[in-house]
Amino acid sequence: MTGNVTPSKSQVNKAGRTLRYWARGEPVDADELDAARTVLLAYRAGHQYALGKATMDLRSMVKTEGCAVEVSQRLKRVPTIIDKLRREPTLALANMQDIGGCRSVLQGIPELRRVQRRLAKNRKPIRVNDYITDPRLSGYRGVHVIVEYDHRMIEVQLRTRVMHEWAVTVERLSGRLHADLKSSEGPEEVLLLLGLISEAMAAEEEGETVTQATLDKMGELRTAALPFLTGGTQS
Repeated sequence: MTGNVTPSKSQVNKAGRTLRYWARGEPVDADELDAARTVLLAYRAGHQYALGKATMDLRSMVKTEGCAVEVSQRLKRVPTIIDKLRREPTLALANMQDIGGCRSVLQGIPELRRVQRRLAKNRKPIRVNDYITDPRLSGYRGVHVIVEYDHRMIEVQLRTRVMHEWAVTVERLSGRLHADLKSSEGPEEVLLLLGLISEAMAAEEEGETVTQATLDKMGELRTAALPFLTGGTQS
C-alpha cells in the first residue's frame, strides 16, 4: 500500500489480526507483518483530519460554556494500538474507537457536565463511558464520549483538574511498572492504593472531608504497594 490510499475495512481488520498474533508471540510471516504495519499506519493517519475537526469543535464548545480553554489532542501511538489488540482479543481494529482522541481539562464537575451536555446536543454520541459515576477499578475518573467525524470515530475525554492530575501521575507510574494501571492492569496492591487515593481526591473535590479511617487504610495499602512503587517490579 502506497501513497494516500485508504485501506478498506477488511484490510484493516486483517492487519489487526496479524498484529495481534505477532504481539502474542505467535508465528507470523515477515511480509504479512510488514504489510499489516503499513495498513495500520495508513489507517491511523486517516484519523488526523477528523481529529482536527473534533478538537476545534471541542475548543469552541468549552469557550461557549464560559470555561477556560485547555484542550489537547493525540493520535494513539502504534505500540499502544497493538497492545490494545493483544489485550482485547475480540476487538476488531476497524472498531477501535479511540485511535484519535481529544481532551478538555475543566475546573470542576459542574463545568465538565455543562460541556458534556453541549457536546451531546451538538453531535449525537455513539457511546458514553461515565467513569465519574462508575470509576474504573484503578480509580480512574472522567467522561469519555465517542463521536463520529468524517466516518471516523473520535474519543472526546472530559476531566476535571483533579482527575487529570491523578491520571497523569498514574500514567507515569504505568511507564515504570510496564502495566496499564489506568485500565486496571498491574499489581493488585498498587491498584487498590490508587483506587483509594482517587476516592479521597473525589471526596475533597466535592467538598467532603476524608475520614481518618480512610487515611489509615491508605497507609496500610501504601505499605503493601511500596515494593512496587520503589522497585518497579511486578509479581
